[in-house]
Amino acid sequence: MSHVHSTTFHVNITPQPQSGSQVHVQQSPIALCNLGYNMLIELSTASAFLKPGTSTIRNTISVWGHFDTGAGITTIDQSLAQHLGLNPIGQSNIRTANGNAQTNNYAADVSFVNSKLNSFQNLRISSCNLAGFNLANAIVNKQDHTNFGVLIGRDIMSKWSLTWHGPTSTVLIAD
Repeated sequence: MSHVHSTTFHVNITPQPQSGSQVHVQQSPIALCNLGYNMLIELSTASAFLKPGTSTIRNTISVWGHFDTGAGITTIDQSLAQHLGLNPIGQSNIRTANGNAQTNNYAADVSFVNSKLNSFQNLRISSCNLAGFNLANAIVNKQDHTNFGVLIGRDIMSKWSLTWHGPTSTVLIAD
């Protein structure tokens, strides 16, 4: 006879999260330690380019974004910019693990899938080639949270109250 064991655990958070906070709970700190925190986001053509009388079409894709406290500006993989048909609005120099790089900047609308977090319109974002990102896989497989095409930078995170509780693998976000 086999026995099935289940474990119930409770997370007590003091003080209570603000209304509208998004909570992600795992049973072990290993998820946050090994992978960091990723969330599904939606990238779209910037609202500013959708003015009446223009021929710009809104293109949208849902893709995983990775929290990157070292990134001052949110950055997307260059293949995503091409897939969405984004037009460069300038360039900037960024520091990467591989050294300095000159990259294209774009404007995009960013929202957070299955979330009550406020979205960002006409956000200036940067681009780079994110090692390991696979656009074809991102289009067909929304479950692979390790295939992130966006680095969520401090430009977005600075608008939120973030609580990262490693021992319970809990992340609280309130805007």
